Amino acid sequence: MNNLAIWQAGLLLLLCLSVLGLRTELIPFKGFAGIFGLSLIVSIALAVIVLFKFVTGSQSSLQYSALSLVFAIAIIGGIAFLLKQIAAVPRIHDISTNLVDIPQFTKALALRNAGANSLAFSEDVARQQKSAYPTLKTLLIAGNIDVAVKKSMAIAQQLGWHIHFIDEAEGLIEATYTSALFGFIDDIVIRVQAVNGEGGVKAGVQIDLRSASRVGESDLGANAQRIKEFGVLLMK
Repeated sequence: MNNLAIWQAGLLLLLCLSVLGLRTELIPFKGFAGIFGLSLIVSIALAVIVLFKFVTGSQSSLQYSALSLVFAIAIIGGIAFLLKQIAAVPRIHDISTNLVDIPQFTKALALRNAGANSLAFSEDVARQQKSAYPTLKTLLIAGNIDVAVKKSMAIAQQLGWHIHFIDEAEGLIEATYTSALFGFIDDIVIRVQAVNGEGGVKAGVQIDLRSASRVGESDLGANAQRIKEFGVLLMK
């Protein structure tokens, strides 16, 4: 293995250790972001050098290991994919099906550390969400609150959410979702309310969801996708 491949492997190991440190809470998110960003910059520089050596076709470049080229292509391809995802969604991390009467968390604040994102839902966030995800709306189904709460709980568990608070009387459910790779935690609240028809006759229930990331400026569309998945299962 040549020197470039050794450097690339070392940076890959550093990235893996930083992810492990984040997941075990030995490294705070800002520290992880700094290590991750610096590693990516150096990795890109090494990848460019490797690709340049192969493109120039010099005799010495032919001696570079195939492993270096694989690292280079994987790094550049991965970063290109990440940048495409970032560009495709707004830089927000808090999504709600109801932008007028925002569902409020009752337990999530106590579970978040001091460096977590604010749970204040601003008008700017609402404007960006409305533009990017115009189909996210309050969900309406037939039945009563008890049935809707139980169905919502079942769907949450099916989607791998960890339910930590239930108030059936108020129609409130709070849960968290932890991402598989980085261990990022998003807080979720489900609010179930009765919908009254004419003359005060109950016509069904409406369900609102809110999903908010604890860290990061952009959620890469994860919170909106989570709510969409819930809605699809609810309507089955």
